[in-house]
Amino acid sequence: MNDPQNPGRRRFRAPLLLCCLAALLAGGLPAWGAPKGEAPRHARLFSLDRKEGLTVLHNRLPWGGATEELAWVLTPDPSAPVPPALAGLPRLRCPARRIVALTIPAVSALSLLGCSDRIVGVGGKRFLYDPGKELAGVTEVGPEGGMGPDADLERIVALKPDVVLAYVYTPQERATAERLASLGVPVVFLSEYLEATPLGMAEWLVAVGALVGREAQARAFYDRTVLDYGAIRARALGAQGRPKALAGAPFQGSWYVAGRDSWLARLVGDAGGDYLWKDLPGRGSVPVEAETVFSRASKADVWVQCGLWRSLEEIRRSDPRLAQLAPFRGGRVFNNDARSRPGGGNDYYESGVWRPDRILGDLAAVLHPERFPGHRFTYYRRLPVGKP
Repeated sequence: MNDPQNPGRRRFRAPLLLCCLAALLAGGLPAWGAPKGEAPRHARLFSLDRKEGLTVLHNRLPWGGATEELAWVLTPDPSAPVPPALAGLPRLRCPARRIVALTIPAVSALSLLGCSDRIVGVGGKRFLYDPGKELAGVTEVGPEGGMGPDADLERIVALKPDVVLAYVYTPQERATAERLASLGVPVVFLSEYLEATPLGMAEWLVAVGALVGREAQARAFYDRTVLDYGAIRARALGAQGRPKALAGAPFQGSWYVAGRDSWLARLVGDAGGDYLWKDLPGRGSVPVEAETVFSRASKADVWVQCGLWRSLEEIRRSDPRLAQLAPFRGGRVFNNDARSRPGGGNDYYESGVWRPDRILGDLAAVLHPERFPGHRFTYYRRLPVGKP
């Protein structure tokens, strides 16, 4: 297994990974046998177990606060007998050929694996940054996405999907999923958003790959992502100094701040930065009074992810005090909306889920431009003075 901190082991896998990545980008599949079922490297919430020639997908935390894990048997023929130990588990046709995707990252993952043509239904299409030609004629099964009240169950059932990929947040949404299952439509809950680290989140690409019969391809892509992430991290941490990073923006009198265990805090740290709220416990965002933020923000060197503002002038008009901050005066304000469209999606939350290496590369170039000269930004952009 690859280890980004072990060059000796990396040397033997790198040529293989490069070949697989090239095949992926060309839309082809590696001519490999069955995947070996390696344990996840960074993800903690899913596993793929092999039992008597079948694969079992486990989700240890199907929703926040869940007390029981869920599992599904992946089989070419769901009607065929399975070993007694697996008889009580729901069965999914694998590889899945007809898929309803109710999460934006699921659509992106399927596209990355060359399986966009298998999507027969999608939720929240208007929130996609890049729906592509493949989804132009795909049935919309819920304008808001997810398993919410606008999900059209009748339409989903009529599409006869092999699987529905979804998140669930509420008991009502779980009831909706159970209703679909009772109608013969299996629902797999994806939980990448509950992983503790960006690399753990990205590894769920392997779980999606297993569902569509492209696990080996997904592993190759993920392994390369881990290698690149490790190389960028090592380069960034080799810089002198740790620029202090401010993140977020005020909203209705409060500034929502992510805790020290959040993905953003981890990314800033791995990019060689000093996250200003590293003393705040937890992963989620909590409201902090704007006055408190202003006091701490006076120490910031850079400012990232500044909400809906598109230019420095918009920030100045919103609150003139923000124009006195050092990142503003030095032109070091960056937002993660370089790949977004008005009224639609933001690719940071779409393909960025599977490319933490590119997000890290952008942040490292923001924090240490001297270490990353000529960097081409993917998800972040420097805010211009006037209208972009």
